[in-house]
Amino acid sequence: MEFVGSAGLWRNAHTPIAAHELAVAGCDAAQYARVRGIAQQAARLARAAQLSRASRAQLLCAAWLHWLGPGATTGVSVLDGPRMLRRAGQEHLARIVAWSGGARQLAAARGHETLAAEFPVPSGDCAQALILLDIALVSTDAAGAPATSAAVLRGLAGHVGHADPAVAAFIGLVADLADHPEARALLESLGPKFAVIGA
Repeated sequence: MEFVGSAGLWRNAHTPIAAHELAVAGCDAAQYARVRGIAQQAARLARAAQLSRASRAQLLCAAWLHWLGPGATTGVSVLDGPRMLRRAGQEHLARIVAWSGGARQLAAARGHETLAAEFPVPSGDCAQALILLDIALVSTDAAGAPATSAAVLRGLAGHVGHADPAVAAFIGLVADLADHPEARALLESLGPKFAVIGA
């Protein structure tokens, strides 16, 4: 993975402005549209969850930077992005990005054991940010528009093929979110269209 942006942007990736600038510098137009939609969905979820200003900023930064991680919808299969965040002093963001988007399920499907060994599972406020980011990821389509997880899954399967491990990882992520009462309630808070995960 080629990294863009100045060292200063990476050091300041914990601010939404710098995280956004890294997304602008690193994403093509189509990828940026989805990243922007995920950040917008994350902002809606932050309001619904009544996050503090600091927690809201952390979630927005993670949303702007999730494309660096090995999640089911990113097309990235390595941990280079989270490693770069770590080298820039952004340990909390590195862990959230590393674990977002079904990365755990995808690592298991591909037989990669380095995720948990290298990046501890986020805890505390970071765990909440991870859950909210995952909700944003499963409820935003490839064009950046709000969508049901079923619609996002159809788009993913159409893009990578039904047999790709990313599809199984996405399904596993949706199932995990459906089993999490807070995640389910937050997704339902987005409106009737999202009332049932996977509808």
